Amino acid sequence: MPILTISEHLEHYQTLKSQFISPYTNMEVMMEVRLHKKVINTGLVQNIQKKPVIAFYTTTDRTEISKKKWTQQMKKAAADYAKQYPIVDAGKTYSTFGKIIFSTAIIGVIGALALVFYLFMFSNPQAKMNIEEFVSLPNKGDKYYGFINQTLDEKKTPFLAHGWIKVIAVNPIDSTCTYVTGEEVGALTFDTLEADHSNFSNTQIKGKFKADKRAQKISLISADKRWRFESQVISNKTKNYKITAE
Repeated sequence: MPILTISEHLEHYQTLKSQFISPYTNMEVMMEVRLHKKVINTGLVQNIQKKPVIAFYTTTDRTEISKKKWTQQMKKAAADYAKQYPIVDAGKTYSTFGKIIFSTAIIGVIGALALVFYLFMFSNPQAKMNIEEFVSLPNKGDKYYGFINQTLDEKKTPFLAHGWIKVIAVNPIDSTCTYVTGEEVGALTFDTLEADHSNFSNTQIKGKFKADKRAQKISLISADKRWRFESQVISNKTKNYKITAE
């Protein structure tokens, strides 16, 4: 079979007999009902349809009754039979060749994405330097945009917001930083540079600096875990998430 040639056929899987009103004589007669699977084959994939193909036949001369002539009784019976006798093996199955083709395609896509990432990150020295600078211990005056999670009381009621913070002191010995949050914090925005990053509160917060270079993420966590700030670069746009002190 040519690889991309589509073929269809029916496979019989159930036969029933019952009395129905004939669309020709309006009299009750015995009919044979046959249920079939519809199988579509492309050479790569075999697809067995979920919905059965149903046919009514007269028992005397085994003539199929056209679907256009089905009575309401026959239509209802066909719907009931489809539920009572479902196609248990419905679905797609791949041929050995199809599995090879699709596996190769997936590997190719993954390889292409990995190559793009590699070329961007490692053949672009500036991008690599920007990430290195982002995850390094900050200097006094550096500003970050990110997620602010602060527990305000002993009941651990959290204050959650997004906004800018400003580092006002750094201890390189234990990697702790003191920072203040922006006066205007609120909902997440991807236009981070449009958010206010000039005005900050007077409340000083101290946290341990941690960095995850692979995730392009930094965090500041207080000793009692009640104050947490996280900043993560999106789409390698480090300038949108860190403003280096002049």
